[in-house]
Amino acid sequence: MQNIDIWKFLAGLGIFLMGLFFIEESLKNMAGGSFKRFLRKHTNNRIKAILSGTVVTAILQSSSVVSLIVLAFVGAGVMNLSNALGVIVGSNLGTTFTGWIVATLGFQLNIESFSMPFIAIGGLSLLFLKDKKKLVELGRFVMGFGLLFLGLNFMKISVEQFADNFNLDRYVQYGPYLLLIVGFVLTAIIQSSSAAMVITLSALHGGLINLEGAAGIVIGSDLGTTITVVLGSLNGTAAKKRVALSHVGFNTLTALIALIFLYPLLNLISNTFSIQDELMALVAFHSIFNVIGIIVCFPFLGLFARFLENRFQSQNSRPSLYISKVSTEVPEAAIAALKNELLHLTELLFLLHLKVLQLKTELFNFKRNSKEQESLLYDKSYDYLKIYEAIKLLESELVPYYLKIQNEKLEAEESNALNQLIRAIRYAMESAKGIKDIAHNIEGFERSANDNKIALYELLKGRLIEFYLNLYHILNQEVALTEFEFLADAAKENQQIFDHFLTEAYQQINQQNLSEMEIPTILNVNREIYNANLALIFTLKDLLLSAESANSFTLIPHGND
Repeated sequence: MQNIDIWKFLAGLGIFLMGLFFIEESLKNMAGGSFKRFLRKHTNNRIKAILSGTVVTAILQSSSVVSLIVLAFVGAGVMNLSNALGVIVGSNLGTTFTGWIVATLGFQLNIESFSMPFIAIGGLSLLFLKDKKKLVELGRFVMGFGLLFLGLNFMKISVEQFADNFNLDRYVQYGPYLLLIVGFVLTAIIQSSSAAMVITLSALHGGLINLEGAAGIVIGSDLGTTITVVLGSLNGTAAKKRVALSHVGFNTLTALIALIFLYPLLNLISNTFSIQDELMALVAFHSIFNVIGIIVCFPFLGLFARFLENRFQSQNSRPSLYISKVSTEVPEAAIAALKNELLHLTELLFLLHLKVLQLKTELFNFKRNSKEQESLLYDKSYDYLKIYEAIKLLESELVPYYLKIQNEKLEAEESNALNQLIRAIRYAMESAKGIKDIAHNIEGFERSANDNKIALYELLKGRLIEFYLNLYHILNQEVALTEFEFLADAAKENQQIFDHFLTEAYQQINQQNLSEMEIPTILNVNREIYNANLALIFTLKDLLLSAESANSFTLIPHGND
Protein backbone atom coordinates (compact mmCIF):
# COMPACT_ATOMS: atom_id res chain seq x y z
CA MET A 1 0.00 0.00 0.00
CA GLN A 2 1.28 3.46 -0.89
CA ASN A 3 1.93 5.40 2.30
CA ILE A 4 1.29 9.05 2.90
CA ASP A 5 4.25 11.33 2.17
CA ILE A 6 4.48 12.53 5.75
CA TRP A 7 7.31 14.99 5.12
CA LYS A 8 5.47 16.64 2.24
CA PHE A 9 2.37 16.90 4.43
CA LEU A 10 4.31 18.41 7.37
CA ALA A 11 6.22 20.71 5.02
CA GLY A 12 2.89 21.87 3.61
CA LEU A 13 1.54 22.46 7.11
CA GLY A 14 4.68 24.41 8.06
CA ILE A 15 4.52 26.56 4.92
CA PHE A 16 0.80 27.20 5.47
CA LEU A 17 1.37 28.28 9.09
CA MET A 18 4.28 30.48 8.00
CA GLY A 19 2.00 32.12 5.45
CA LEU A 20 -0.60 32.79 8.14
CA PHE A 21 2.10 34.22 10.39
CA PHE A 22 3.37 36.56 7.66
CA ILE A 23 -0.17 37.76 6.92
CA GLU A 24 -0.90 38.33 10.61
CA GLU A 25 2.38 40.18 11.26
CA SER A 26 2.12 42.37 8.17
CA LEU A 27 -1.44 43.39 8.99
CA LYS A 28 -0.50 44.14 12.60
CA ASN A 29 2.44 46.28 11.48
CA MET A 30 0.57 48.06 8.69
CA ALA A 31 -2.76 48.60 10.42
CA GLY A 32 -2.48 47.17 13.93
CA GLY A 33 -3.34 50.52 15.49
CA SER A 34 -6.30 50.90 13.15
CA PHE A 35 -7.69 47.50 14.15
CA LYS A 36 -7.29 48.37 17.84
CA ARG A 37 -9.01 51.72 17.40
CA PHE A 38 -11.74 50.01 15.37
CA LEU A 39 -12.37 47.51 18.18
CA ARG A 40 -12.28 50.22 20.80
CA LYS A 41 -14.73 52.52 18.98
CA HIS A 42 -17.13 49.87 17.66
CA THR A 43 -17.74 47.73 20.73
CA ASN A 44 -19.99 50.00 22.78
CA ASN A 45 -22.89 47.56 22.46
CA ARG A 46 -23.09 43.79 22.08
CA ILE A 47 -24.31 43.67 18.46
CA LYS A 48 -21.52 45.97 17.26
CA ALA A 49 -19.04 44.01 19.41
CA ILE A 50 -19.99 40.73 17.71
CA LEU A 51 -19.78 42.26 14.23
CA SER A 52 -16.45 43.92 15.05
CA GLY A 53 -15.02 40.66 16.39
CA THR A 54 -16.12 38.88 13.21
CA VAL A 55 -14.68 41.48 10.83
CA VAL A 56 -11.33 41.96 12.58
CA THR A 57 -10.75 38.21 12.99
CA ALA A 58 -11.70 37.56 9.37
CA ILE A 59 -9.04 40.07 8.28
CA LEU A 60 -6.32 39.23 10.81
CA GLN A 61 -7.09 35.49 10.67
CA SER A 62 -6.06 35.09 14.31
CA SER A 63 -8.63 34.83 17.06
CA SER A 64 -5.74 34.71 19.57
CA VAL A 65 -4.56 38.19 18.53
CA VAL A 66 -8.11 39.52 18.82
CA SER A 67 -8.45 37.87 22.25
CA LEU A 68 -5.22 39.55 23.37
CA ILE A 69 -6.50 42.97 22.31
CA VAL A 70 -9.86 42.35 23.99
CA LEU A 71 -8.21 41.15 27.18
CA ALA A 72 -6.05 44.27 27.25
CA PHE A 73 -9.03 46.60 26.71
CA VAL A 74 -11.04 44.90 29.47
CA GLY A 75 -8.14 45.20 31.89
CA ALA A 76 -7.62 48.84 30.94
CA GLY A 77 -11.25 49.62 31.73
CA VAL A 78 -12.07 50.83 28.20
CA MET A 79 -14.31 47.87 27.33
CA ASN A 80 -16.77 46.15 29.65
CA LEU A 81 -16.80 42.37 29.94
CA SER A 82 -20.25 41.97 28.37
CA ASN A 83 -19.14 43.64 25.12
CA ALA A 84 -15.81 41.81 25.28
CA LEU A 85 -17.75 38.54 25.25
CA GLY A 86 -19.49 39.79 22.12
CA VAL A 87 -16.13 40.29 20.39
CA ILE A 88 -15.01 36.80 21.42
CA VAL A 89 -18.11 35.04 20.07
CA GLY A 90 -17.83 37.11 16.89
CA SER A 91 -14.18 36.13 16.47
CA ASN A 92 -15.21 32.46 16.19
CA LEU A 93 -17.34 33.29 13.18
CA GLY A 94 -14.47 35.35 11.73
CA THR A 95 -12.16 32.31 11.72
CA THR A 96 -14.47 30.56 9.22
CA PHE A 97 -13.39 33.07 6.56
CA THR A 98 -10.24 31.04 5.73
CA GLY A 99 -12.37 27.99 4.95
CA TRP A 100 -14.45 29.96 2.46
CA ILE A 101 -11.32 31.22 0.65
CA VAL A 102 -9.74 27.78 0.49
CA ALA A 103 -12.95 26.00 -0.55
CA THR A 104 -13.68 28.63 -3.22
CA LEU A 105 -10.20 29.01 -4.70
CA GLY A 106 -7.89 26.41 -3.25
CA PHE A 107 -9.24 23.34 -5.03
CA GLN A 108 -10.48 24.98 -8.20
CA LEU A 109 -7.12 26.26 -9.47
CA ASN A 110 -3.65 25.00 -10.24
CA ILE A 111 -2.60 26.03 -6.76
CA GLU A 112 1.15 25.86 -7.25
CA SER A 113 1.05 28.08 -10.35
CA PHE A 114 -1.37 30.42 -8.58
CA SER A 115 0.92 30.84 -5.54
CA MET A 116 4.26 31.35 -7.31
CA PRO A 117 3.78 35.00 -8.45
CA PHE A 118 2.74 36.02 -4.94
CA ILE A 119 5.80 34.35 -3.38
CA ALA A 120 8.11 35.84 -6.02
CA ILE A 121 6.79 39.40 -5.72
CA GLY A 122 6.63 39.24 -1.92
CA GLY A 123 10.10 37.73 -1.53
CA LEU A 124 11.74 40.24 -3.87
CA SER A 125 9.99 43.11 -2.05
CA LEU A 126 11.43 41.93 1.26
CA LEU A 127 14.90 41.74 -0.28
CA PHE A 128 15.09 44.94 -2.33
CA LEU A 129 12.74 47.38 -0.53
CA LYS A 130 14.23 47.24 2.96
CA ASP A 131 14.19 51.02 3.43
CA LYS A 132 10.50 51.38 2.58
CA LYS A 133 8.63 50.09 5.59
CA LYS A 134 5.11 50.05 4.13
CA LEU A 135 6.20 48.31 0.92
CA VAL A 136 8.14 45.72 2.95
CA GLU A 137 5.04 44.94 5.02
CA LEU A 138 2.92 44.80 1.87
CA GLY A 139 5.49 42.39 0.38
CA ARG A 140 5.32 40.28 3.54
CA PHE A 141 1.53 40.12 3.20
CA VAL A 142 1.72 39.11 -0.50
CA MET A 143 4.34 36.47 0.25
CA GLY A 144 2.26 35.14 3.13
CA PHE A 145 -0.74 34.82 0.82
CA GLY A 146 1.35 32.83 -1.67
CA LEU A 147 2.87 30.60 1.02
CA LEU A 148 -0.59 29.87 2.38
CA PHE A 149 -1.69 28.37 -0.94
CA LEU A 150 1.63 26.63 -1.63
CA GLY A 151 1.37 24.88 1.74
CA LEU A 152 -2.21 23.93 0.92
CA ASN A 153 -1.01 22.37 -2.35
CA PHE A 154 1.62 20.24 -0.57
CA MET A 155 -0.96 18.96 1.93
CA LYS A 156 -3.50 18.33 -0.83
CA ILE A 157 -1.04 16.23 -2.92
CA SER A 158 0.18 14.16 0.04
CA VAL A 159 -3.38 13.39 1.16
CA GLU A 160 -4.48 12.46 -2.38
CA GLN A 161 -1.61 9.97 -2.66
CA PHE A 162 -2.61 8.36 0.61
CA ALA A 163 -6.32 8.35 -0.15
CA ASP A 164 -5.87 6.31 -3.35
CA ASN A 165 -5.10 3.18 -1.33
CA PHE A 166 -6.78 3.95 2.00
CA ASN A 167 -9.76 1.91 3.19
CA LEU A 168 -12.11 4.11 5.19
CA ASP A 169 -14.69 1.41 5.93
CA ARG A 170 -13.30 0.46 9.35
CA TYR A 171 -13.67 4.07 10.61
CA VAL A 172 -17.05 4.99 9.16
CA GLN A 173 -18.90 2.99 11.85
CA TYR A 174 -17.69 5.43 14.51
CA GLY A 175 -19.26 8.39 12.71
CA PRO A 176 -18.21 11.98 13.33
CA TYR A 177 -17.96 11.62 17.11
CA LEU A 178 -14.57 9.92 17.18
CA LEU A 179 -13.27 12.40 14.60
CA LEU A 180 -14.36 15.25 16.87
CA ILE A 181 -11.59 14.13 19.25
CA VAL A 182 -9.17 14.06 16.31
CA GLY A 183 -10.08 17.67 15.44
CA PHE A 184 -9.72 18.75 19.08
CA VAL A 185 -6.26 17.18 19.48
CA LEU A 186 -5.06 18.39 16.07
CA THR A 187 -5.99 22.02 16.77
CA ALA A 188 -4.59 21.88 20.30
CA ILE A 189 -1.24 20.71 18.87
CA ILE A 190 -0.86 23.03 15.87
CA GLN A 191 -2.55 26.00 17.63
CA SER A 192 -4.47 27.09 14.53
CA SER A 193 -8.10 26.34 13.76
CA SER A 194 -7.57 27.79 10.28
CA ALA A 195 -4.83 25.22 9.59
CA ALA A 196 -7.02 22.45 11.02
CA MET A 197 -9.81 23.48 8.64
CA VAL A 198 -7.44 23.38 5.64
CA ILE A 199 -6.19 19.92 6.63
CA THR A 200 -9.80 18.75 6.93
CA LEU A 201 -10.72 20.23 3.55
CA SER A 202 -7.69 18.49 2.00
CA ALA A 203 -8.72 15.16 3.52
CA LEU A 204 -12.32 15.63 2.35
CA HIS A 205 -11.25 16.60 -1.15
CA GLY A 206 -8.92 13.59 -1.33
CA GLY A 207 -11.68 11.20 -0.25
CA LEU A 208 -9.89 10.33 3.00
CA ILE A 209 -13.01 11.14 5.05
CA ASN A 210 -16.66 11.74 4.27
CA LEU A 211 -18.62 14.95 4.90
CA GLU A 212 -20.02 13.81 8.26
CA GLY A 213 -16.54 12.90 9.52
CA ALA A 214 -15.15 16.23 8.30
CA ALA A 215 -17.95 18.01 10.15
CA GLY A 216 -16.92 16.17 13.34
CA ILE A 217 -13.29 17.31 12.93
CA VAL A 218 -14.39 20.91 12.40
CA ILE A 219 -16.50 20.84 15.58
CA GLY A 220 -13.54 19.41 17.49
CA SER A 221 -11.17 22.03 16.07
CA ASP A 222 -13.39 24.83 17.41
CA LEU A 223 -13.14 23.23 20.84
CA GLY A 224 -9.37 22.83 20.43
CA THR A 225 -8.88 26.58 20.07
CA THR A 226 -9.78 26.98 23.76
CA ILE A 227 -6.65 25.15 24.95
CA THR A 228 -4.32 28.08 24.23
CA VAL A 229 -6.52 30.54 26.13
CA VAL A 230 -6.95 28.17 29.08
CA LEU A 231 -3.21 27.52 29.40
CA GLY A 232 -2.50 31.25 29.20
CA SER A 233 -4.92 32.00 32.03
CA LEU A 234 -3.80 29.39 34.57
CA ASN A 235 -1.62 31.80 36.54
CA GLY A 236 -3.15 34.93 35.09
CA THR A 237 -5.28 37.73 36.46
CA ALA A 238 -8.99 37.46 37.18
CA ALA A 239 -9.69 39.24 33.87
CA LYS A 240 -7.74 36.57 31.95
CA LYS A 241 -9.64 33.78 33.69
CA ARG A 242 -12.96 35.42 32.84
CA VAL A 243 -12.03 35.67 29.16
CA ALA A 244 -10.77 32.07 29.13
CA LEU A 245 -13.92 30.68 30.75
CA SER A 246 -16.13 32.67 28.39
CA HIS A 247 -14.20 31.25 25.42
CA VAL A 248 -14.53 27.68 26.73
CA GLY A 249 -18.21 28.17 27.58
CA PHE A 250 -19.17 29.58 24.20
CA ASN A 251 -17.22 27.01 22.19
CA THR A 252 -18.54 24.11 24.27
CA LEU A 253 -22.16 25.23 23.89
CA THR A 254 -21.67 25.80 20.16
CA ALA A 255 -20.06 22.37 19.75
CA LEU A 256 -22.97 20.69 21.57
CA ILE A 257 -25.46 22.45 19.29
CA ALA A 258 -23.48 21.40 16.22
CA LEU A 259 -23.26 17.77 17.38
CA ILE A 260 -26.97 17.50 18.25
CA PHE A 261 -28.07 19.07 14.97
CA LEU A 262 -25.22 17.76 12.79
CA TYR A 263 -27.30 15.66 10.40
CA PRO A 264 -30.27 18.08 10.19
CA LEU A 265 -27.86 20.92 9.43
CA LEU A 266 -26.07 18.95 6.72
CA ASN A 267 -29.45 18.02 5.19
CA LEU A 268 -30.48 21.68 5.32
CA ILE A 269 -27.31 22.70 3.50
CA SER A 270 -27.57 20.06 0.77
CA ASN A 271 -31.36 20.04 0.25
CA THR A 272 -32.67 23.49 1.17
CA PHE A 273 -29.60 25.52 0.18
CA SER A 274 -28.80 23.10 -2.69
CA ILE A 275 -25.06 23.06 -1.92
CA GLN A 276 -23.83 19.79 -3.41
CA ASP A 277 -20.10 20.51 -3.37
CA GLU A 278 -18.85 18.83 -0.19
CA LEU A 279 -16.11 21.41 0.40
CA MET A 280 -18.59 24.29 0.23
CA ALA A 281 -21.04 22.31 2.36
CA LEU A 282 -18.40 21.86 5.08
CA VAL A 283 -17.47 25.55 5.34
CA ALA A 284 -21.19 26.45 5.23
CA PHE A 285 -21.77 24.01 8.11
CA HIS A 286 -18.90 25.61 10.05
CA SER A 287 -20.30 29.11 9.59
CA ILE A 288 -23.92 28.15 10.26
CA PHE A 289 -23.33 26.42 13.58
CA ASN A 290 -21.23 29.38 14.76
CA VAL A 291 -24.04 31.76 13.77
CA ILE A 292 -26.53 29.58 15.69
CA GLY A 293 -24.18 29.66 18.70
CA ILE A 294 -24.08 33.47 18.56
CA ILE A 295 -27.89 33.70 18.35
CA VAL A 296 -28.33 31.35 21.32
CA CYS A 297 -25.69 33.07 23.48
CA PHE A 298 -26.53 36.69 22.63
CA PRO A 299 -29.40 37.21 25.14
CA PHE A 300 -27.26 35.82 27.98
CA LEU A 301 -24.00 37.73 27.43
CA GLY A 302 -24.77 40.33 30.12
CA LEU A 303 -25.85 37.67 32.62
CA PHE A 304 -22.78 35.55 31.86
CA ALA A 305 -20.50 38.59 32.27
CA ARG A 306 -21.94 39.25 35.75
CA PHE A 307 -21.47 35.57 36.64
CA LEU A 308 -17.82 35.70 35.55
CA GLU A 309 -17.15 38.91 37.48
CA ASN A 310 -18.56 37.33 40.64
CA ARG A 311 -16.84 33.99 40.01
CA PHE A 312 -13.32 35.40 39.55
CA GLN A 313 -12.49 38.18 41.97
CA SER A 314 -9.14 39.90 41.66
CA GLN A 315 -6.66 38.79 44.32
CA ASN A 316 -4.26 41.61 43.47
CA SER A 317 -2.78 43.05 46.67
CA ARG A 318 -1.10 45.92 44.84
CA PRO A 319 -2.70 49.38 44.91
CA SER A 320 -3.09 49.52 41.11
CA LEU A 321 -6.54 48.85 39.69
CA TYR A 322 -5.80 48.79 35.96
CA ILE A 323 -2.16 48.42 34.91
CA SER A 324 -1.73 45.10 36.73
CA LYS A 325 -4.37 43.63 34.39
CA VAL A 326 -2.99 44.86 31.06
CA SER A 327 0.08 43.74 29.15
CA THR A 328 2.14 46.46 27.48
CA GLU A 329 2.13 44.37 24.27
CA VAL A 330 -0.96 46.31 23.17
CA PRO A 331 0.29 49.92 23.60
CA GLU A 332 -3.06 51.63 23.01
CA ALA A 333 -4.73 49.58 25.75
CA ALA A 334 -1.70 49.97 28.03
CA ILE A 335 -1.80 53.77 27.64
CA ALA A 336 -5.55 53.73 28.40
CA ALA A 337 -4.82 51.63 31.52
CA LEU A 338 -2.05 54.03 32.54
CA LYS A 339 -4.43 56.99 32.17
CA ASN A 340 -7.14 55.29 34.22
CA GLU A 341 -4.56 54.40 36.88
CA LEU A 342 -3.45 58.02 36.96
CA LEU A 343 -7.07 59.12 37.40
CA HIS A 344 -7.14 56.71 40.36
CA LEU A 345 -3.93 58.25 41.73
CA THR A 346 -5.37 61.75 41.26
CA GLU A 347 -8.39 60.85 43.37
CA LEU A 348 -6.02 59.68 46.10
CA LEU A 349 -4.16 62.98 45.67
CA PHE A 350 -7.40 64.91 46.22
CA LEU A 351 -8.02 62.82 49.31
CA LEU A 352 -4.50 63.55 50.59
CA HIS A 353 -5.08 67.30 50.23
CA LEU A 354 -8.39 67.04 52.08
CA LYS A 355 -6.94 64.94 54.90
CA VAL A 356 -3.86 67.13 55.39
CA LEU A 357 -5.90 70.35 55.33
CA GLN A 358 -8.58 68.71 57.52
CA LEU A 359 -11.43 69.45 55.10
CA LYS A 360 -14.67 67.46 54.81
CA THR A 361 -14.17 64.38 52.61
CA GLU A 362 -17.86 63.44 52.62
CA LEU A 363 -18.57 66.23 50.11
CA PHE A 364 -16.66 64.24 47.48
CA ASN A 365 -17.86 61.13 45.67
CA PHE A 366 -14.63 59.22 45.04
CA LYS A 367 -15.23 56.62 42.31
CA ARG A 368 -11.96 54.94 41.37
CA ASN A 369 -10.88 52.91 44.36
CA SER A 370 -10.45 49.28 45.28
CA LYS A 371 -12.80 47.75 47.87
CA GLU A 372 -9.95 47.76 50.39
CA GLN A 373 -9.36 51.50 49.89
CA GLU A 374 -13.05 52.36 49.69
CA SER A 375 -13.78 51.25 53.26
CA LEU A 376 -11.06 53.59 54.52
CA LEU A 377 -11.75 56.69 52.42
CA TYR A 378 -13.98 58.41 54.93
CA ASP A 379 -12.56 56.78 58.05
CA LYS A 380 -11.10 59.50 60.27
CA SER A 381 -8.48 57.05 61.50
CA TYR A 382 -7.23 56.68 57.91
CA ASP A 383 -4.57 59.39 58.23
CA TYR A 384 -2.72 61.27 55.54
CA LEU A 385 0.44 59.15 55.89
CA LYS A 386 -1.42 56.01 54.76
CA ILE A 387 -2.78 57.86 51.76
CA TYR A 388 0.67 59.22 50.93
CA GLU A 389 2.08 55.70 51.21
CA ALA A 390 -0.60 54.41 48.79
CA ILE A 391 0.30 57.19 46.33
CA LYS A 392 4.02 56.33 46.54
CA LEU A 393 3.26 52.64 46.00
CA LEU A 394 1.21 53.53 42.93
CA GLU A 395 4.08 55.65 41.61
CA SER A 396 6.42 52.65 42.06
CA GLU A 397 4.14 50.69 39.70
CA LEU A 398 3.34 53.49 37.25
CA VAL A 399 6.90 54.49 36.34
CA PRO A 400 8.19 50.97 35.44
CA TYR A 401 4.96 50.37 33.52
CA TYR A 402 5.53 53.61 31.60
CA LEU A 403 9.07 52.49 30.73
CA LYS A 404 7.79 49.12 29.47
CA ILE A 405 5.29 50.85 27.17
CA GLN A 406 8.06 53.13 25.93
CA ASN A 407 10.01 50.06 24.78
CA GLU A 408 7.11 48.94 22.56
CA LYS A 409 6.65 50.00 18.93
CA LEU A 410 4.64 53.23 19.30
CA GLU A 411 2.92 55.50 16.83
CA ALA A 412 3.63 59.24 17.12
CA GLU A 413 0.23 59.90 18.70
CA GLU A 414 0.78 57.16 21.28
CA SER A 415 4.26 58.48 22.11
CA ASN A 416 2.89 62.00 22.69
CA ALA A 417 0.09 60.70 24.90
CA LEU A 418 2.60 58.68 26.92
CA ASN A 419 4.85 61.73 27.45
CA GLN A 420 1.87 63.72 28.72
CA LEU A 421 1.01 61.01 31.23
CA ILE A 422 4.53 60.79 32.65
CA ARG A 423 4.50 64.59 33.12
CA ALA A 424 1.19 64.25 34.94
CA ILE A 425 2.74 61.63 37.24
CA ARG A 426 5.62 64.01 38.06
CA TYR A 427 3.24 66.88 38.82
CA ALA A 428 1.08 64.60 40.98
CA MET A 429 4.05 63.48 43.07
CA GLU A 430 5.24 67.09 43.43
CA SER A 431 1.77 68.03 44.70
CA ALA A 432 1.63 65.05 47.07
CA LYS A 433 5.02 65.75 48.63
CA GLY A 434 4.35 69.46 48.95
CA ILE A 435 1.04 69.05 50.79
CA LYS A 436 2.34 66.19 52.96
CA ASP A 437 5.28 68.27 54.18
CA ILE A 438 3.04 70.88 55.83
CA ALA A 439 0.75 68.41 57.58
CA HIS A 440 2.40 69.00 60.96
CA ASN A 441 1.91 72.78 60.53
CA ILE A 442 -1.81 72.31 59.84
CA GLU A 443 -2.12 70.16 62.97
CA GLY A 444 -0.43 73.01 64.86
CA PHE A 445 -3.05 75.46 63.56
CA GLU A 446 -5.87 73.21 64.78
CA ARG A 447 -4.32 72.92 68.26
CA SER A 448 -3.37 76.60 68.53
CA ALA A 449 -4.52 78.70 71.51
CA ASN A 450 -4.38 81.83 69.33
CA ASP A 451 -7.95 82.57 68.22
CA ASN A 452 -6.74 84.96 65.48
CA LYS A 453 -4.52 82.27 64.02
CA ILE A 454 -7.40 79.76 64.09
CA ALA A 455 -9.75 82.27 62.45
CA LEU A 456 -7.18 82.98 59.76
CA TYR A 457 -6.90 79.30 58.91
CA GLU A 458 -10.69 78.77 58.99
CA LEU A 459 -10.98 81.55 56.43
CA LEU A 460 -8.49 79.75 54.21
CA LYS A 461 -10.33 76.41 54.61
CA GLY A 462 -13.59 78.00 53.44
CA ARG A 463 -11.99 79.11 50.18
CA LEU A 464 -10.09 75.84 49.69
CA ILE A 465 -13.08 73.48 49.99
CA GLU A 466 -14.86 75.33 47.18
CA PHE A 467 -11.65 75.31 45.11
CA TYR A 468 -11.24 71.53 45.49
CA LEU A 469 -14.91 70.81 44.73
CA ASN A 470 -14.71 72.79 41.50
CA LEU A 471 -11.45 71.09 40.57
CA TYR A 472 -12.90 67.65 41.30
CA HIS A 473 -15.83 68.37 38.96
CA ILE A 474 -13.39 68.89 36.11
CA LEU A 475 -11.66 65.59 36.95
CA ASN A 476 -15.01 63.86 36.45
CA GLN A 477 -15.94 66.10 33.48
CA GLU A 478 -18.95 67.56 35.26
CA VAL A 479 -18.47 71.19 34.14
CA ALA A 480 -20.08 73.27 31.42
CA LEU A 481 -16.88 75.07 30.37
CA THR A 482 -14.15 73.33 28.44
CA GLU A 483 -11.38 71.73 30.48
CA PHE A 484 -8.90 74.35 29.26
CA GLU A 485 -11.06 77.29 30.35
CA PHE A 486 -11.89 75.70 33.67
CA LEU A 487 -8.28 74.86 34.51
CA ALA A 488 -7.26 78.44 33.60
CA ASP A 489 -9.97 79.72 35.96
CA ALA A 490 -8.79 77.29 38.65
CA ALA A 491 -5.24 78.64 38.33
CA LYS A 492 -6.55 82.19 38.76
CA GLU A 493 -8.60 81.10 41.76
CA ASN A 494 -5.54 79.49 43.32
CA GLN A 495 -3.63 82.77 42.91
CA GLN A 496 -6.54 84.72 44.44
CA ILE A 497 -6.67 82.37 47.45
CA PHE A 498 -2.93 82.83 47.97
CA ASP A 499 -3.14 86.65 47.65
CA HIS A 500 -6.23 86.94 49.88
CA PHE A 501 -4.68 84.85 52.64
CA LEU A 502 -1.45 86.87 52.40
CA THR A 503 -3.40 90.14 52.75
CA GLU A 504 -5.28 88.83 55.82
CA ALA A 505 -2.05 87.49 57.34
CA TYR A 506 -0.28 90.86 56.91
CA GLN A 507 -3.26 92.57 58.52
CA GLN A 508 -2.98 90.26 61.55
CA ILE A 509 0.77 90.88 61.66
CA ASN A 510 0.26 94.67 61.60
CA GLN A 511 -2.25 94.35 64.44
CA GLN A 512 0.33 92.28 66.33
CA ASN A 513 -2.13 89.36 66.64
CA LEU A 514 0.55 86.84 65.63
CA SER A 515 3.80 86.05 67.39
CA GLU A 516 7.19 86.23 65.67
CA MET A 517 7.38 82.41 65.74
CA GLU A 518 3.99 82.03 64.05
CA ILE A 519 4.58 84.41 61.14
CA PRO A 520 7.12 82.36 59.10
CA THR A 521 5.05 79.19 59.55
CA ILE A 522 1.83 80.87 58.34
CA LEU A 523 3.53 82.39 55.29
CA ASN A 524 5.24 79.09 54.44
CA VAL A 525 1.98 77.14 54.71
CA ASN A 526 0.26 79.57 52.36
CA ARG A 527 3.07 79.29 49.82
CA GLU A 528 3.22 75.46 49.97
CA ILE A 529 -0.56 75.12 49.61
CA TYR A 530 -0.40 77.38 46.56
CA ASN A 531 2.42 75.35 45.00
CA ALA A 532 0.75 71.98 45.78
CA ASN A 533 -2.53 73.20 44.28
CA LEU A 534 -0.76 74.48 41.18
CA ALA A 535 0.93 71.09 40.71
CA LEU A 536 -2.51 69.47 41.09
CA ILE A 537 -3.90 71.74 38.35
CA PHE A 538 -1.00 70.82 36.08
CA THR A 539 -1.60 67.14 36.81
CA LEU A 540 -5.14 67.60 35.46
CA LYS A 541 -3.80 69.65 32.55
CA ASP A 542 -1.65 66.79 31.26
CA LEU A 543 -4.21 64.17 32.20
CA LEU A 544 -7.28 65.72 30.54
CA LEU A 545 -6.23 68.12 27.79
CA SER A 546 -5.10 67.31 24.26
CA ALA A 547 -1.39 67.63 23.53
CA GLU A 548 -1.92 70.94 21.73
CA SER A 549 -4.01 72.45 24.54
CA ALA A 550 -1.68 71.14 27.26
CA ASN A 551 1.36 72.68 25.56
CA SER A 552 -0.34 76.06 25.25
CA PHE A 553 -1.34 76.11 28.93
CA THR A 554 1.13 78.70 30.25
CA LEU A 555 2.97 77.95 33.48
CA ILE A 556 2.00 80.42 36.20
CA PRO A 557 4.86 81.56 38.50
CA HIS A 558 4.82 80.13 42.00
CA GLY A 559 3.39 82.29 44.74
CA ASN A 560 5.85 84.71 46.27
CA ASP A 561 5.27 86.33 49.60
